[in-house]
Amino acid sequence: MEVSKSLICPCNNKLYASNSSFKTHQKSGIHLLWELPNKMKELEIRATRLENENGHLRRLNILLMERIPKSV
Repeated sequence: MEVSKSLICPCNNKLYASNSSFKTHQKSGIHLLWELPNKMKELEIRATRLENENGHLRRLNILLMERIPKSV
């Protein structure tokens, strides 16, 4: 019994015979255009997480600055 790998891209439902042909397809404009909305969504989620982390660090910094004795 022989096992073979099937590489099907969801952007066009086409079967690719080898890893190299699949990788070449993934670099094509058609595939990249299909991926764009997902990439945008991932970047928006990451930006929101970073903004939340930044806000948390700012609040923590303010708390720490309030606890440092002020020398005159």
